Amino acid sequence: MHQRQYACPLFCIIQLFHTASLHSHLSLQVSPASAESSPVSFDILQPKIPRQQKSAEFFMRPSSFYNRLNLRDNEDYTVLIAQLISSFREIPPSDHSLTPQELCTFDDIATSLVVDSVLDFQTHKMFPRRRYLKQEERTEAKAVMRQFIDTQDFQQALRSFLAFRSIQALLESLKPNKRVEFRDHLLRFLNVFCNKTGFTVEPCTRYSAEEHQGARLIATRYWNRGDRIERLFGVICVLDTNEEAQILKPGQNDFSVMYSTRKKCAQLWLGPAAYTNHDCLANCEFVPNDHTAYIRVLRDMKPGDEITCFYGDNFFGDKNERCECLTCERRKRSAFADESGSDSGGSGTSLEAAGRGAEETGQGNGRPKYGLRNRSYRENHFI
Repeated sequence: MHQRQYACPLFCIIQLFHTASLHSHLSLQVSPASAESSPVSFDILQPKIPRQQKSAEFFMRPSSFYNRLNLRDNEDYTVLIAQLISSFREIPPSDHSLTPQELCTFDDIATSLVVDSVLDFQTHKMFPRRRYLKQEERTEAKAVMRQFIDTQDFQQALRSFLAFRSIQALLESLKPNKRVEFRDHLLRFLNVFCNKTGFTVEPCTRYSAEEHQGARLIATRYWNRGDRIERLFGVICVLDTNEEAQILKPGQNDFSVMYSTRKKCAQLWLGPAAYTNHDCLANCEFVPNDHTAYIRVLRDMKPGDEITCFYGDNFFGDKNERCECLTCERRKRSAFADESGSDSGGSGTSLEAAGRGAEETGQGNGRPKYGLRNRSYRENHFI
């Protein structure tokens, strides 16, 4: 009887191991065009690229096979950091292409690295339940900011932050233009602690909505009416109805939504200028500038004065009846009114303040073109 021949299992294993070893010594040449359509994992196929060719252009191609390489390779990531640092400007450009989701994430990370490290508590976050940094990185970030405040070295601070493993993982997931925009957003917050800016941020215990643990912006030099606080950036993203429903949680992260009366749309307002608190007799105003905004001075300020803007007529309830600003405290009205309900400050003062600001800056219609969306509208809108 003819007996069927079976291959020895051990022999098969040896052959398979030998084949794998042989393939590991092959140099696979893969063109970017073919790689885009290839179903093979890019973690296995690594292109042979001479070291001298890994220039800045290597990482800045908008759509290519090379952008999908694992940036945690030390050599590649070192080149990326060098490119981001070599091309930065202390004052980032005013234009950006961030989506609302990207702006929220970048803002949360930048405030965690920079502002929270100096104030030593968590300031406002769009996604407060997310943890972007490891505990050891939070400790390292405090050391980085102490050094930056002493040396004012933007390059060293960027280099240190971009070396964090959590930041490496973030940049690995981004396209080249988004990596640049993350760097620029980080620079906006580093400017808060730059000696050239004329302002800084400090803790604020005034507002009950923040459980008396928030932040405020103060002047560190004299400012005159009409001055532009150039390095105090607000970054703007238009929100459609779906994005409002997906991102904003009433009473949690809806603290910084502007409403354009001219464009008739809601706009997310983040960046360092989001630390600007409201006052019914504000000394500054928001001024849009493409996809960002800056702060313009309405009344002279001296060092130590808080930088404030007028949020709107009904942001803190009907006629701002729950407002806790300094002006309301001085005039014993709104949240500071006595039990009898008397209002020693007179009626309509917040409207008058808005009107004076508009007249002083030439807006002409007695009402600001931009104001923070009132909370009662948002609560009715989302619930």
